[in-house]
Amino acid sequence: MHNFPLLVSPAGNLEKLKAAVRYGAHEVYFGGEGFNLRSQAGNIGQAEMEEACSFAHAHGARTVFLLNSFLHESDIPAAREYLRAVAAFPFDALMVSDPGMLMLVRDEGVSAPIHLSTQMSTLNHLAIKFWTGLGVTRIVLAREVTLEEVKRIREHTDAELEMFVHGALCVSYSGRCLLSRYMTGRDANRGSCAHPCRWRYTLTEESRPGEEFEIVEHERGTEILSSKDLCLIETLPDYVRAGVSAFKIEGRMKSLYYAANVTRVYRHALDTIAAGGDYAARLPFWRRELDLVSHRPYTADLFNEFGKGGFDGVPYVNNAVFMAAWEGAGADTHTARMKAFNPVYAGDVLDAIYPVQDDRVHDGPLVVTEIHDGEKSVAMAEPAGVYRFSFNGPVREGCILRKRAAAYQGDSHAR
Repeated sequence: MHNFPLLVSPAGNLEKLKAAVRYGAHEVYFGGEGFNLRSQAGNIGQAEMEEACSFAHAHGARTVFLLNSFLHESDIPAAREYLRAVAAFPFDALMVSDPGMLMLVRDEGVSAPIHLSTQMSTLNHLAIKFWTGLGVTRIVLAREVTLEEVKRIREHTDAELEMFVHGALCVSYSGRCLLSRYMTGRDANRGSCAHPCRWRYTLTEESRPGEEFEIVEHERGTEILSSKDLCLIETLPDYVRAGVSAFKIEGRMKSLYYAANVTRVYRHALDTIAAGGDYAARLPFWRRELDLVSHRPYTADLFNEFGKGGFDGVPYVNNAVFMAAWEGAGADTHTARMKAFNPVYAGDVLDAIYPVQDDRVHDGPLVVTEIHDGEKSVAMAEPAGVYRFSFNGPVREGCILRKRAAAYQGDSHAR
């Protein structure tokens, strides 16, 4: 088991992987072209897997490859063929849910450590003993496990225990949901969830056909099955003391900015705990930063919120807009190649954030003084384009640019 908890971050595609690694992930988890539970994410194809592993390893991070979908009988031949195709890549671990996939991995002689997905609803030390007896080295605990249960589980096992620390929660038990397949034909347990729990619903009564009853909680309606987002930043030290081996951030389908900024917050928090630093003094900054990524209202204890609004009216909160991200150095310290994710105009005053590892680098405002598309000066950088930005001050590797909402302007940038 590792001496101190690891931070495990989502990598929905190659550029998100690089951002998560730069911003402090100890491990990154990602899927390929098939057999993972986020088929709608960009994922990392076989043509990119070598680069993904090489980049992570060069920066001291580990890779976890996901094979965590549930197999129907007809899936087995294709799953076996796919496993053979990816087995040669230098993944540091594989994650599975289905015992059938675990058997395929072993049948094909894959020697990488095996992690068990949260989808298997592991809630107690006897279940952990069962899985470790089959060769599983790390268990991602069910999201329903409480802090007190983690403590009791740790008393009975030396296995690596991983748990989710931040991100979206599923209204179904450990994510095993049938709504999507029933309503759209897309199977959530095979990576194609349509997220019907986030849709807007109205209530009707059978003797009043066509008459809809309002159940409105906010101006856009109520998402009666939609849960709050998990955020354990305030109680993270308690989970470290309880013996959690790795903390996982949800969000392979979320933005590069989300992956980077949430990663750096929790990495900074874990580093502070390890160094015996003043956690309480830094907590307001971390909480503020987590408020500056797109999220639903946060909860640290959703499963004690039944009947208390945990699932009622939880629209997204957007306090900052992701504008652009570092692509490469420019000719001097005041220029950089940046990829735009929203329109950026010459003259914009944007918030620059940087990876947490370098304490000499601090967030702060930058003015975009010029934008060049090749040799041509342009007034605006269009989304998905890569441009040369010039700034009124130095810009450093890994920079991400955002625009804060008015209510969040003027905050301190000190760490």
